Amino acid sequence: MEKTIEGIIVPILTPITEEETPCLLQLKELTNYVIAGGVNAIFANGTTGEFARFSKEERGEILCSIVEAARGRVPVLAGVSDCGTKKVLANIRRAEEAGADAVATTLPYYFPTTSVKEQIDFIREVTLSTELPVILYHIPATVGSHLSERALDEVWELPNLYGIKDSSGDKDCLDRLLERYGERLRIFVGDEKLSYYGLRHGVKGLVPSLANPFPKVLAAAWKAAGKKDWEECKAHCELVNTMNELNSFSDSWMSPNIWRKEALKQMGIMEAAFTRPYTPLSEEDKRKVSGWISYYKEYYA
Repeated sequence: MEKTIEGIIVPILTPITEEETPCLLQLKELTNYVIAGGVNAIFANGTTGEFARFSKEERGEILCSIVEAARGRVPVLAGVSDCGTKKVLANIRRAEEAGADAVATTLPYYFPTTSVKEQIDFIREVTLSTELPVILYHIPATVGSHLSERALDEVWELPNLYGIKDSSGDKDCLDRLLERYGERLRIFVGDEKLSYYGLRHGVKGLVPSLANPFPKVLAAAWKAAGKKDWEECKAHCELVNTMNELNSFSDSWMSPNIWRKEALKQMGIMEAAFTRPYTPLSEEDKRKVSGWISYYKEYYA
C-alpha cells in the first residue's frame, strides 16, 4: 500500500439539496475545508455520510467527487457496506474504478450475520476480492450483530485486511481488539467518547464526525498524542465531549450529524439539508451551534 491510513479520518458528511440529491460542488468545498483543517484521510459513504439512504449511482458520484477534490493530498476510504456479499463486491468494483485508496465495510445489515461461519465467509470473500486494503467497520447498533472474535481469529492474517474501525462504544471491546489484533491490524476508534482513551492506549487513529465542522480540534488531539503530550491531548478530547453535549438536542439517532451540518451551513460551506426522516434543530439550538463556531474560530485559528 502506497499511503498509510492513520490519524484523523473524517467520515465526511454529504451535502444534499432539499430534494435529497447530493450537492457535489458543496461536497468538494467540504473536502477542501477538512483537508485544510488537518485531517489525515477521508472516509466517503460512511454512516455520517447517510450512505444507506442513497442509490448506488449517487454513492458513486459522491465517492468520485471526493477523490477528485482530494487530488491525492490525503487517502480516500470508500464505504462499501451493504446488505449482502454480492452488493458489497459490486460496491468494491465501483470504489476501485473511482480511485479509492481503501475500502471499509460493516457486516451485512438488515439480515444480521449472527453466524460465525457467515462472518468468516463474508470477510474472507470481500478481502480476497480486491487488492485494496480492507477495513472492517464494527458498528453493531446498525447491523444487528457484533464482529465476532472467533471470526476475527480465523481471518485477521489475510494479506489485504488492514484494520478495524470500532464504533461499538464499548471500552472493553476496544481493549480486546487492541490486545488480540493490534500487532497486525490497525485499530481505529469511531466513538468520539473514547477518543482520549483510544489514543492513550495505542489506536492508530480516530474516525470522528466532529472533524467535519471542527477539524482542527481533532487534528490537535492527534498531534498532541504523537508528542505524548497527554495533558494537551486530553484537553482537546474533553472539548470534543463538551461540544457533543449538543448531540442530545433530540432523541434522533442521527442528531450529531444534523447539528454538524447546521454548523457548516453557518460557516458558509454547505447547506444543512438532511435525508428524511430527521429532527431539525430549534432556533435555540442553532444559537448554541453559533457559540461553538465562535469558540472554534477564536481558539483554533
